[in-house]
Amino acid sequence: MGMTRKITAVLACAAVAAAGLTACGNDRRDSGGGATGDTGQISKAEQVLQDAGVSIPVTLPLQYNSDHYGDSSDQEYNLVKEQLEATGLFKVDLQSTEWVTYNKERVDGYPAYQLGWFPDFPDADNYLTPFFDKENFLGNRFDNPTVQSMLNDERTDTDPSSRQSKIADLQDELAKHLSTIPLLQGAQTSVTGQDIKGVQDTMDASFQFRFATFVKGDDAAAKVTVGTTDEVTSLDPAGSYDNGSYLVQINVYPMVLSFKQGDPTPQPELAEKCDFSDDGYELTCSIKPGLKWANGNTLDANDVKFSYDRQLAIADPNGPSSLLTNLESTSAPDPLTVVFRLKSPNDVTFEQVLASPTGPIVDDEVFSATELTPSETIVAAQAFAGPYTITTFNINELVEYAPNPAYNGVQGKPLNGGIIMRYYKESNNMRLDIESGTIDVVWRSLTATDYADLEAGGKVNVLYGPGGEIRYIVFNLETMPGDTDEQKLAIRQAIAYSLDRAALASEVYKGTYTPLCSYVPDGLPGATQSVCDLYGGK
Repeated sequence: MGMTRKITAVLACAAVAAAGLTACGNDRRDSGGGATGDTGQISKAEQVLQDAGVSIPVTLPLQYNSDHYGDSSDQEYNLVKEQLEATGLFKVDLQSTEWVTYNKERVDGYPAYQLGWFPDFPDADNYLTPFFDKENFLGNRFDNPTVQSMLNDERTDTDPSSRQSKIADLQDELAKHLSTIPLLQGAQTSVTGQDIKGVQDTMDASFQFRFATFVKGDDAAAKVTVGTTDEVTSLDPAGSYDNGSYLVQINVYPMVLSFKQGDPTPQPELAEKCDFSDDGYELTCSIKPGLKWANGNTLDANDVKFSYDRQLAIADPNGPSSLLTNLESTSAPDPLTVVFRLKSPNDVTFEQVLASPTGPIVDDEVFSATELTPSETIVAAQAFAGPYTITTFNINELVEYAPNPAYNGVQGKPLNGGIIMRYYKESNNMRLDIESGTIDVVWRSLTATDYADLEAGGKVNVLYGPGGEIRYIVFNLETMPGDTDEQKLAIRQAIAYSLDRAALASEVYKGTYTPLCSYVPDGLPGATQSVCDLYGGK
């Protein structure tokens, strides 16, 4: 979510690494690496710089991070540097900073830098509004009234076909400005033992990894052991906004709306149904009767209101409350009815928000209304009502899950006897354990080389799912090179002409990432090739 992450209509296609997506990168100049080999592209890059009066070569400070985005970032950005400098148009000052500093300094300190994004919910708008609205999270000084108007139009268009067209038009407009340059789209990737079934079922376009379908052999009572290098921040949904924490939460907390395996359209879970008012300002949901938390407490509309009220009241900087900017209030006129009042009408993304990191509903008899509740308190109180409860919780070491027999939500009854989640500091150790059978499943993250080697070895299964994660270059429109706005745009355009995405995808990521040619990744309604259409690469 946020910058790493962490997600409408049914997706048109699955952007799977193994699917052989059309590459956006240009032909290489030679087999040894470097810039694009299409001399026409390089000539266009040079011409746009000359027309704007930019002195050549351009000195480009370019920042990247390797401890947050993975070891392959070193190779990726050294290859970006190589490609740009091979054109003769750029001199790249490449710098790397640790994440704790990087995330603090990037907005005001870096003229151009690496970021990644994993979606909060599987809708094209989650790749648009957070990046290009006037108050975007990048803080990169992009402010374009035409784009603001187009964003509002697509967010409030309730006709799917019309909205999809508007999303495509918006990407064409954004490609003219290039406040960010899209580079790569990553697939979901998992590794399983030969006797593990059901993991592929959860690797769908909702981008949520759910345990209920996992089966070890033919034994429904067997526990499945999963390994990850992700970390957990908090079990409290108001205090975390990261992949590691959300993985736990979607398996132990219920939501008003959630995702059924194989379908990225939100489905009623705690709700029986949800309907918008005629004026588009209110979403009213009927809550199923007779629901209970694992501890026996009543689960009803009061818990839903409480959960959303506390998200906004706590507004923890590490939490997801920023997704609720259009929520004016939540009310529970009776125990089986909840009403969400919106600030702006006809928000077609709001049902997605209810199934996002803001969505986990918590027990109002266990959680604090005004501050974060400790993970230990939550586990001790058994404040769970998802497909699993937690029996053991040693943060970032071991979490053990037991099936919740009372769960009747969209994920279905767990098909296994429980899940054991092991956390790894080093991906090398996790690779050794999946090869030896010490663990049954790997979920986030091995290196691209590891996946390629394991797939070639044939002893385990390497699985791919639709790719929601993207990688891109951000420009601070004030501090980047160039004396005028015209020159700054020309420099961004010259970079876009010069990059070889296909080489980055194949040489660095071994096909676990594919070229990203526009702002909405392949597989989502409205995805286009706008950037590559304008600056080459097809």
